[in-house]
Amino acid sequence: MLSPARNYEIAKAAIDCGADAVYIGYEKFGARSVATNSLEDIKRVVDYAHLFGARVYVTMNTLLLDEELSAAKKAVKELSEIKVDAIIVQDMAYLQSLSVPIQLHASTQMNVFTKEKLKFLYETGIQRVVLPREFSVEQIQEMHNYCPQVELEAFVHGALCCSISGQCYLSLYQTQRSGNRGVCSQSCRSRYDLINEEGKILQKDKYLLSTKDFNASSHLAEMIEAGVCSFKIEGRLKDITYVKNVTSHYNKLLNEFIENNPQYCRSSFGEVKQEFQTDIDKSFNRGYTTFFLKGRKETTGNIDTTKSIGKYVGEVVQSKGNILILNTDEVFSASDGLIAIDEKGISEGFLVNGFFNNQIKINKSLNLKKGTKIFRNKDVAFEKQLCGKSERKLRVDITLSDNYIEVSDKRGNKSMKYFFNSKEKLNNSKDFFSKTKNQFSKMGNTVFELDNFTYDCQEEYFFPASFLNSLRRDILESLQEEILSSYSTPKQPQLDFSIPYIKDDVDYTENISNEEAKAFYENKGVKIKEYALEKQMKKEEICLMRSRNCVRYNLGQCLKRHKQQKDYQSTLFLKDNNYKYRLSFDCENCIMEVYL
Repeated sequence: MLSPARNYEIAKAAIDCGADAVYIGYEKFGARSVATNSLEDIKRVVDYAHLFGARVYVTMNTLLLDEELSAAKKAVKELSEIKVDAIIVQDMAYLQSLSVPIQLHASTQMNVFTKEKLKFLYETGIQRVVLPREFSVEQIQEMHNYCPQVELEAFVHGALCCSISGQCYLSLYQTQRSGNRGVCSQSCRSRYDLINEEGKILQKDKYLLSTKDFNASSHLAEMIEAGVCSFKIEGRLKDITYVKNVTSHYNKLLNEFIENNPQYCRSSFGEVKQEFQTDIDKSFNRGYTTFFLKGRKETTGNIDTTKSIGKYVGEVVQSKGNILILNTDEVFSASDGLIAIDEKGISEGFLVNGFFNNQIKINKSLNLKKGTKIFRNKDVAFEKQLCGKSERKLRVDITLSDNYIEVSDKRGNKSMKYFFNSKEKLNNSKDFFSKTKNQFSKMGNTVFELDNFTYDCQEEYFFPASFLNSLRRDILESLQEEILSSYSTPKQPQLDFSIPYIKDDVDYTENISNEEAKAFYENKGVKIKEYALEKQMKKEEICLMRSRNCVRYNLGQCLKRHKQQKDYQSTLFLKDNNYKYRLSFDCENCIMEVYL
């Protein structure tokens, strides 16, 4: 399980809640430009994660410009020196000449949609590929069967890009902010009008490109058996309570699966302890979808709101002024956030000011229809509960002998220290063993927890508590140093430049933005027809987005599955305050295209 980390605090919380790995942004070159960390911060994450065998991946998945190549090369070297386990990349410059001494993972921005590209990347030197979010379980299985050596990573939860990753240029066109450069303006979360060829407005001021959030909780077993080895939670901009809640949820599900399928195991170690219960419906979500895991089965967008909907809590029984009565067993707290959604999908948000005798006093005067559905998108009591303690512990065995102390963990890491002190035999040995063991059980804020204690001295001696405490601290520090020094990062294989590319020519959708990426293709005899749009925006009609979040399907006007209303039978356009975009529908591949 791979969890997001905006910073050290959130990375630690994710690991404490069971993450086997975290992904985090460095100072530059990550696809969330506002979620960055210094080298020192990342080193802290690495040192904590590696105690549990958890891995740290750094996102460097933006397109590079020529003037950034030397800085990127320097960053790779620095990250390698602090034992980062892998970097996640999009730009082929990393494969060409950046002398990468660290394992490479292909970002979903690399747009690995075919099994041929998957195999090419593996044979070139990529160890793991982050699959497109749009894949079905069957497509994942097909990729795994074709090239079983490559590690497959798939998204499992969180916000979905409307566009096929790496193929969205809408933000770049509208605001000159490129998603492939880490500064997406989230154009898909904006309002648009939908108009037909005659100019008639079919949908007014709606979030026509906005997707629901992904939730694959019910399909973990199928995804594992199809070949997924890493489940990725989206959310490097999310707060700590979101990461704790969602990570804990999937940690529990994965452990339950493994308990029933012992041929599988987790890739990290340690016992997770937490003082809260999880509920992913109570964390930020725009409504959930399984997207295409089981094919085209449901609407994937929510055209009425981009706000968090949260968890359904009941229907309106009575609404008058600022008093609301629901048919619910829920208890509400002041400052809870509620949202009302009527039968037309229109939403209205408001806050709880008080709750008494099943009556909710709210902060605005509303007259909601009986039967209106109410959701809670901010649960104050739940958020407070999520602030409860969570920790991860490594169980250790300690042996105390006449002149040495030894500690070992369950992975075979050991540390021994000799000591010399005058020994005084005990006159009264009552509770001797339990008292001595108790001194070694007090492991405080360390990651260790005592499992077995062995007293192996020839006699029952009196040891001052201060002496035993000092002994315990020293030996645990020594074990921690041993664990970190013996940790081995995954090795990057030799990059093979002789493997031919899967195409003879490439256009702007290959996202070539620097001379090293250009050389990568040219050395394979590939003709480069166009550079990335970040280098030179084209003026003629071009495809700004390819998406499986189809506007027609979400509105019940699919050309293949529905009978269209008359107004929807012509060409459709999206319109905002500045531009008009033509929609094209590739129904054979179930893809919608947005053209400038």
